[in-house]
Amino acid sequence: MNIKIKKIYNYFQKKIETLSDLCKINKDWNKKTILEKTGINKKRISKSNETIQDLIKGLKKKYKNISELHKCGLMVLVTQTPHSTIPSNIHLFQKIFKIKHSAIAFDINQGCSGYLYGLATANSLMQKFKINSAAIITCDTYSKFISKNNRSCRTVFGDALTLTIVEKTNKKHFIDFMLGSDCSGFDNFKLESNEIKMNGSEMYNFARQSVPSEVEKILKKTKLKKENIKFFIFHQASKLILETLQKSIGVPKEKLFININEIGNTTSSSIPLAIQSLMTKKKIKKNDILLLSGFGVGYSWGTCLYKY
Repeated sequence: MNIKIKKIYNYFQKKIETLSDLCKINKDWNKKTILEKTGINKKRISKSNETIQDLIKGLKKKYKNISELHKCGLMVLVTQTPHSTIPSNIHLFQKIFKIKHSAIAFDINQGCSGYLYGLATANSLMQKFKINSAAIITCDTYSKFISKNNRSCRTVFGDALTLTIVEKTNKKHFIDFMLGSDCSGFDNFKLESNEIKMNGSEMYNFARQSVPSEVEKILKKTKLKKENIKFFIFHQASKLILETLQKSIGVPKEKLFININEIGNTTSSSIPLAIQSLMTKKKIKKNDILLLSGFGVGYSWGTCLYKY
């Protein structure tokens, strides 16, 4: 059995925070220098009293009723900023959408590679249990755990939710997955005393060193070439990281997807938001191949080749 991406939904909170806003608070910040590195001019963030529960409720209000959800035999929610520890947040999602049928449902605590882990998990479990359709939800409210004077994080992270519906199909769309992790970056990105702390230079070095080799491995494994790829969709970490990967891997500028200017780094939601943008703008057509690459906290990483 094979599966494909049927549709992607999204939701952003209404509150907008701009780089100009932050520079007014932090007089010693240089807007031009920061913008050159991040490429992020503004992003959507949550209010201090909001959690992913509010993102889920916002999604329901925006789309009213998402009929596909009531047919999903598998539901996976990816988050590192849960509304609750017990019970799992996917059950909160089911409650808000009034999903009453039985389904395999659980959370995945993973960061910027989380969407790839969700897709790979769905791909395996749908085949194992002969499930016709599944839902993969990504949602985080990182901004709640970043103070306004935390330059390395506050200038980068935005909040968002995505919902991806995948369904059974006869054609092979997911060509291959490669996932991995180690603990070498354990101390370089973590939540301490209710504040996210990031060693930006080490996170940059990790991406610069690991992602090109993972791209090379999956292309070699599948006997594909860079020329066969329509778009390279890397986790939207920052302008600096994306441009570094472009040069290192040798990606033509027109094949590199970037959309961080007005939404920021939305962690596990960045890749599905990118795919949705390409689908909505009709920039991809049947049989186009996308290379998806997520990387971050842990360290962890995931790469996937998907035929549209």
